[in-house]
Amino acid sequence: MTIKEIQIQSLDLMLYGKLHFVGKKNPTILFLPGLGFHAFEYEDLTKLMSEAGFNCLSLDYRSHGKSEGRRGYWTLADLVQDAKSAIDYISENINGDIWVFGNSLGATVGVCLASEDDRVRGLIASNCATRPVDFGMNNFRKILLAIASIIFKIVPFRLSVNYFIPYTKILSDKKIIEKIKADKSVSDARRFAVSTYQDMFSWDITKIIPKVKVPILIIQAKKDGLQSITQSTMLFDAANEPKEFQLIETGHVPNLENPEYLSDILVKWFKEKSDK
Repeated sequence: MTIKEIQIQSLDLMLYGKLHFVGKKNPTILFLPGLGFHAFEYEDLTKLMSEAGFNCLSLDYRSHGKSEGRRGYWTLADLVQDAKSAIDYISENINGDIWVFGNSLGATVGVCLASEDDRVRGLIASNCATRPVDFGMNNFRKILLAIASIIFKIVPFRLSVNYFIPYTKILSDKKIIEKIKADKSVSDARRFAVSTYQDMFSWDITKIIPKVKVPILIIQAKKDGLQSITQSTMLFDAANEPKEFQLIETGHVPNLENPEYLSDILVKWFKEKSDK
């Protein structure tokens, strides 16, 4: 197994990816990160998955991590385009099947990707941000965004997502939180333009997932401090067969909290589907 830092062209931007390469005929999993995060969040998980025989590509979306792009200015359609560009790279350089795993925002992007790109063999969507408005907005936040929208028309600026989705809602381990807070690329990528918030709070992935025709496993963490199980159950209800649903014993970011536990689930599901 070799680890490569790669560059991926996505329209006029250059994206960063980290590839754990096992073999050209081995299946490849594209790992899509969460809101404001980048490839670092899959470091331990991809090591375990590559040891199980999978090529693993972790992507930094535009405006995130080491990728190009104006920080804070993006839409869901932009991130789906970046994921398609990563699929292009895999298709051109590796011959095996292509699978996708995404957690939180990564799951949202993954569903949209699988609905549009028939090169995706199957998808695991973990703690999917199905309708962010359900858990990201309350009266105070509505007022805050309304005021920000007025000011933004005069003076463009970025507003930290911590006002809407604080670290303590997505992670319970203080050591992990402190490590992430020290990563300036994360704090920078978690400050969004008002236009990005407006796009985010318009998402309804229940309208997208009926277009997905490949096997899908929907995972929801029992200890998720950010969103309720409803976000995943309504996604599951709207999905086509073949589909599976699984509750897991972690918080919102299982790939950081317990990668060993999550890798067992992923290896089992991907190998079962590969054999069919």
